[in-house]
Amino acid sequence: MSLGASENPHFVLVTGSTGFLGSKTVETLINKGYHVRALARKTSKTEYLKKLNVEICYGDVADYESLERAFENMNCVVHAAADTKNDSMQSLKTTMRGAQNVISLSKKYGINKLVYISSCSVYGVSDLRKDQIVDENAPLERYPEKRGFYSEAKLKAEQLVLETSRTENVPVVCLRPGTIYGPGGKVYTPIMGFSMGNRFFVNIGNGTSVLPLVYIDNVVEAIMLALANDKSTGQIYNVVDPERITKKEYTELLLKRLYPNATFCYFPYSLLYVFVFLQETLTRLLGRKPFLTRYRLISSQRNIIYDSTKIKKELNWNPPISLQEALDQILTYESRKTHLTP
Repeated sequence: MSLGASENPHFVLVTGSTGFLGSKTVETLINKGYHVRALARKTSKTEYLKKLNVEICYGDVADYESLERAFENMNCVVHAAADTKNDSMQSLKTTMRGAQNVISLSKKYGINKLVYISSCSVYGVSDLRKDQIVDENAPLERYPEKRGFYSEAKLKAEQLVLETSRTENVPVVCLRPGTIYGPGGKVYTPIMGFSMGNRFFVNIGNGTSVLPLVYIDNVVEAIMLALANDKSTGQIYNVVDPERITKKEYTELLLKRLYPNATFCYFPYSLLYVFVFLQETLTRLLGRKPFLTRYRLISSQRNIIYDSTKIKKELNWNPPISLQEALDQILTYESRKTHLTP
């Protein structure tokens, strides 16, 4: 099926259009010949979208009225909006309200395809064994409230969207990306460990655990296929790059080249677990909230392998950017950014 030929373009609404994934999705859709409407908050930076000559609709997914204006005359939706900045009850409520509004309006306006961007964080990692292969049938998180508001929001919003799509007959495809990376994105994330600026990095563990990375262009390719292929309707797909890279390899191939004067070390997981336990005990006695819990530590650090075989077989997803190309593009981007910084 054609990926939105220019002579008969789909009309696609993209939420979260100013975010890392959303902006790249908008750019690719435009290049593929789609007519795109980008939903953006009035306070968001929209300079990049304006350069693309995309139609911008100002609003918020949590505001039903402003979102409804964005839905008018659209036939497809990519819901990439997510509150990733604030790990709070308010962000949970906002994410849930946004998901409810999107699915309700998709029903009202007869949307042909809703691509919902979820996350691999919905899986119950603490229930999985080391080195387990995780496909779409793996158990979901049983205690999302223990994982933090972001993971809880992702799981509950996904469940809401999928359940409502079945009862209201809304055509939805759910994508569960791993950790999305690429030029302009975060180079060092909490799954790696802790850092002090770009000078000192503490990787958790011995460096042998595999990172669940997926390059930004490869996620967007999955979105394009999900939009264009009727087989995707009603399906859930993991989206994680098939080329595996460990923490140590990522450090050697990318971080040390980006920050040659920085110090890198590895902190034993077992020792950190003890420290976290002591910290939990102390904060509980003081009546305070712990900085980190053992449950969240286990959930972020257990070495498991996310499997994307399903989307490869059913939608013919072949990631266009290899691991080496991805690392080279990030290095080039960061080098240019550093050179341009006064």
